[in-house]
Amino acid sequence: MKHSEIALVINLSGGKDSQYMLEVLCDLYPDVEKHVVYADTGFEHVNPVSAEEWARQHAAKHGLVLHAVRNPNKTYLEMVETRGMFPGAGTRQCTSDLKRGPIQTWTRQAVRSGLITKKIIVNCIGIRAAESPQRAKQKPLKRDRVMSKNGRIVWNWMPIFKATLTDVLHGLWRRGVALHPVYIPAYHMDGTKGGYLRRLACRVCIFSTDADIRAIYEHDRAAFDAVSELEQRIDFTMKNGKSLVQIMAATPTDTKQYGSEELIDQPDQPCM
Repeated sequence: MKHSEIALVINLSGGKDSQYMLEVLCDLYPDVEKHVVYADTGFEHVNPVSAEEWARQHAAKHGLVLHAVRNPNKTYLEMVETRGMFPGAGTRQCTSDLKRGPIQTWTRQAVRSGLITKKIIVNCIGIRAAESPQRAKQKPLKRDRVMSKNGRIVWNWMPIFKATLTDVLHGLWRRGVALHPVYIPAYHMDGTKGGYLRRLACRVCIFSTDADIRAIYEHDRAAFDAVSELEQRIDFTMKNGKSLVQIMAATPTDTKQYGSEELIDQPDQPCM
């Protein structure tokens, strides 16, 4: 297919993987039509800079406008309270209802309004196989049969699927791209301190490890309290069999934060 026939819809969360994906796509396809979309779950990082603003600034460096989308009917915490339970690894309503769904709605509206006129749309997602065994099983390119209609063909593509953590960080460092301050200091080449997470997701994520929970308790107490109080109201814990309060009260045995990837070694000098 010709590049002139394609429009890319780039999912940008403000996290390292989606930032790297945007850089790669702009390098490889400078002349392809691009639209950058940010999905707000209502429980995104807000300090010291919001994830949305971070994503907006990154998109702007490439001359692109960030389109922020939301589910008009619920936020993440509202969804959990209404359902009376947190999402699970196999039933991730946080992704389907608060991210994928709103982005699909935006894409349809962009087609109807004439913002996107191309007949081939590629929805770009920054998922990597190395993040987890479950993600490694996904297909990096798949036709979206629900979205493909009325002469329009939509593909879901994971452009950095084979990239490692080292690829991502070194790739961003070489380009002089800063990471969100919430990331641990070792991920930064510009001396940024004070970060405490290896992953930029919801402020408290269902995949947060006990070590993550303890870090969130220290650095983002408001988010910790919001989830802890919600657990008590619905009588359902986010982590299987133990509440956030119980995690904090227990003797730390899990010191590993989210993800199975080892921390990469930094080069002696920044690769700008």
